[in-house]
Amino acid sequence: MHKLILWDVDGTLIHTGGIAGETMRKAMAQVFGPLSRRERAFYSGKTDRQIIQETFPDLTPTAVFEQLQTFITVYVEAFAQRQFDVIAAGGTFPGTTTLLEHLQAHAIQAPLTGNVAPIARLKLDWLGLLPFMHLEVGAYGNDHHERALLVPIAAERAAEHYGRPFTGQDIIVVGDTPHDIRCGKLNGTRTVAVATGPYTCDELAAHQPDATLPDLNDLDAALAAILT
Repeated sequence: MHKLILWDVDGTLIHTGGIAGETMRKAMAQVFGPLSRRERAFYSGKTDRQIIQETFPDLTPTAVFEQLQTFITVYVEAFAQRQFDVIAAGGTFPGTTTLLEHLQAHAIQAPLTGNVAPIARLKLDWLGLLPFMHLEVGAYGNDHHERALLVPIAAERAAEHYGRPFTGQDIIVVGDTPHDIRCGKLNGTRTVAVATGPYTCDELAAHQPDATLPDLNDLDAALAAILT
């Protein structure tokens, strides 16, 4: 398998019915203080570290980083208590599981997500997608605040794990926001946009991904878009 597919998680593969966002806001308030007026800024496609920085603009990046592990601990402990709520209110998008099953024979699949790593694991586990994901070669919101810099991290991890390089069009970034498209294009990867999140196909296509899909429900179309 010579392809590395890097999947965005929220809005592309799954949704949590708003529970993850609610829990994250509470954890931010507990660790960093009262939320600013920007606490409901548009979070889609951003890393958790970026969200914290934008929510608390008076904090320096160093101050955010110094408290990041405390935030992760608080967030994970609170989110772990919401498992059954997430399973009841959340879910995978149509066609997701079938597509990931088919892609197993063709590619290595891993998360490239703004979530911090333990939160990504819980979401994928609770909603049934963990068996398809090589978490050890993924890249996460605690690895860097800038999403575009997560691709080299994932590529390096995959190279170390599998003993071969993954570069350029060997890598496919799949996501539901312009941030995901930019992330892939800046790294020279194949980039596939999926309109299962807050953006329409036309809005995503304006950012010139290599392919745009309305969703992942058409197996043949999704396989062609991702593996071409």
